[in-house]
Amino acid sequence: MKTGLIILRADGTREDRTVDMTGDPGLAELRDVLEPILVGRPEHVAVLHEGRRTDMFVHEDGYGEGLPCNDAATAIYRASWMQRHPETNPNALPWIAGDAVIFDRTVWS
Repeated sequence: MKTGLIILRADGTREDRTVDMTGDPGLAELRDVLEPILVGRPEHVAVLHEGRRTDMFVHEDGYGEGLPCNDAATAIYRASWMQRHPETNPNALPWIAGDAVIFDRTVWS
C-alpha cells in the first residue's frame, strides 16, 4: 500500500516521500522505514494533522541527546493536544527535539 510520509527536519526543512507498506505494518516494517530517517530509537506520538488522526515518530531521547527544537513538529504536537485539552497552556507542553516523521495514515495502533 502506498503510504505518504512527511519528514520534518529540526533545521526547518521538509521532505515528502511515498513508501510501500502493508496495510497494518508491524514494528519491524516501521523500523525499516524510520531507521534511515530518524537518529536513535523512534517514539510514537498520535497527532491530528490536516484534520485527521495520524502517527508521528520522533527521537525517543531527543532532549537527552541535546537535539535542537523542531518547531514544525512541535506546532503539530501542541495543536493536536490543544484540540483535546483546550484549557492547557500550549507553552507548558513539551517540545519535539530532532527530526520527526508524520505518516499520512494510521500505521500504529
